[in-house]
Amino acid sequence: MQTKAKKLREKIIKYLIQKNRKAKLSEKGIASYFKISRTPVREILKYLEYEGIIETKKKGGIKFKEFSKKEIKDMYDVRALLEAFAIKEGIKNIKKEDIKELKEYAKMYNKARKQGDILKGEKADKLFHKKIIELSGNKYLIYLIEKIHLFDTVFKAKLKGNEFYYPKYDLNPNSHTKIIKAILKGDPDFAEEVIRNHILWARDKIIKTK
Repeated sequence: MQTKAKKLREKIIKYLIQKNRKAKLSEKGIASYFKISRTPVREILKYLEYEGIIETKKKGGIKFKEFSKKEIKDMYDVRALLEAFAIKEGIKNIKKEDIKELKEYAKMYNKARKQGDILKGEKADKLFHKKIIELSGNKYLIYLIEKIHLFDTVFKAKLKGNEFYYPKYDLNPNSHTKIIKAILKGDPDFAEEVIRNHILWARDKIIKTK
């Protein structure tokens, strides 16, 4: 997907998350909101439906797909394996500026948590994990994990506003800060273990909250 279309896709997904519980969503309504023709909107919605992210019905409008607990578990298990591999590869290429960037994302995430800003928190979380994945230097790995992160966005969209999952502080015992410390330690196996546990903790929390 081209950069311009990808940016529009991200804007539409964000819009769907914000409006998911509040209004009936439609192709016409989305096009009107963004002040664009229905053609690019239709193409992106078809893409999201093909990827299994949304479901569209003539009378029911647009809705995020309902995922079963098993589907969520399976998706997170795959994500844990891929990101564990990514950090093990990335630790070989890490530089001081990369650590600085990861620390900024971790700080951004923690600040958003304290403020109760779910969207900013999710953005910081994505940037943090995206950076680790990019450090692997494996374009196929990056492609696969980006797809999984798209599903992750939908899982969490269903939990928006749920204080049990979104407290104003991070309960994850394997926090972003701990992941950074594991990277600085220079032990690939330990870093792999920490990020895997980080993801599996989130998996179990989401399944329990669902």
